Amino acid sequence: MIKLLIISDDFTGALDTGVQLSADGAATYVTLDSEFNMSDFAQDIDVLVINTETRHLDREQAYKTVFSITQRAIDAGIPYVYKKTDSVLRGNIGAELAAVLNASGHKQIHFIPAYPEMGRITKNGVHYADGVPIAESIFGNDPFDPVLYSHIPSIISSQTLIPTHVIHHCEDEEWKNKEGILIHDSGTSKDMERIARTLMTGTASCLLAGCAGFAALLPKMLGIQGRKPVTPVLLPHMFIACASIHPVSLAQCADATRKGVPQYILTPKEKLDRSWIGSGSDNALVNKILRSCKENPVVILNANGRGEPEATYQYAKENGITQEQLRTEIVSVMGYMIEALLDKELDATAFLMGGDLLYQFAKQTGMKAISPICELEKGVVLSEALYKGKNIKLISKSGGFGQESLFTDLSKILIRAITDQG
Repeated sequence: MIKLLIISDDFTGALDTGVQLSADGAATYVTLDSEFNMSDFAQDIDVLVINTETRHLDREQAYKTVFSITQRAIDAGIPYVYKKTDSVLRGNIGAELAAVLNASGHKQIHFIPAYPEMGRITKNGVHYADGVPIAESIFGNDPFDPVLYSHIPSIISSQTLIPTHVIHHCEDEEWKNKEGILIHDSGTSKDMERIARTLMTGTASCLLAGCAGFAALLPKMLGIQGRKPVTPVLLPHMFIACASIHPVSLAQCADATRKGVPQYILTPKEKLDRSWIGSGSDNALVNKILRSCKENPVVILNANGRGEPEATYQYAKENGITQEQLRTEIVSVMGYMIEALLDKELDATAFLMGGDLLYQFAKQTGMKAISPICELEKGVVLSEALYKGKNIKLISKSGGFGQESLFTDLSKILIRAITDQG
């Protein structure tokens, strides 16, 4: 029986939240199907994660999608719903929280947006990333989805009329008689644990929201635990496909390059015209990458070279390509490249950076679901998926996660694991 439904607006978010449950032994199933039939789902699954891909939709469509999913979950008797939100509050946060609340018929939803381990905290209703108010940080300059406000009630009120309340200390029980979206301040892991303990007792709502940070507390809070998974044996070499333009991702690629990691960079024309890839069987770049992956512990295929993203924006403008077409076409081309490499027996573990890329790859290859196994690093998820009849392992992360030396650090972990097992 499904005990918890998690609704995520992007694919990497679905995985880095779902893995918080699977790592504690909960049987977790992540699907891309927003029409998934929860009532007839007979498998022995504790946690269902639905990826809605609503981050880049208009708020009305996002609301309708999340409302429908929540309503079906309530009808199916699922006792808890967790609305997964972006850790830096991109997307249709207010509209989707309102959809969950309205569809459920409940009076309140508890929103705990902080992720202290990743530098995201909430104080007096203001959200911070590494000590900087979120709208003033690099996330305020996101080319596709900039965060316009640091004050969370302002973000929510720009998308819904449902009242919001900032809860400074949930132990005071000031929240019990309030209706609407309850935003909990939190600056440390201990703060998060106190909130979880308080909401576990008595009259707390069955509606919760937040990012992967609070989701890590759900197994104990909701009693959804089991035998912890064993990390599988992985190929020691790693192929990284980076479609993200986030400064954190770019810094990670630059750090690896400085350390001698081979990097193959797509030109603006290559990123926006998939015809050059062909079947992949006679593609020169595919063959170069395959050879390089056999010879090097880490290899990067990067959509961002020198002068990017400005050079690609200029190419798109000159060729009448819209911003939305630009966003989807780049990840489509990268997805076809990954597919061509896998079809030619890529001798490396594939690491896909960015929710849009992971989703597009899954969509193009017909994947219906993916199972998160564990985190290799905080926010870096190892998953298993069925690809053209065979099980493959994939690593994924959101663009803004991870330290600068992440790629070489992960490479050492993979090589050490193989050595230890040998």
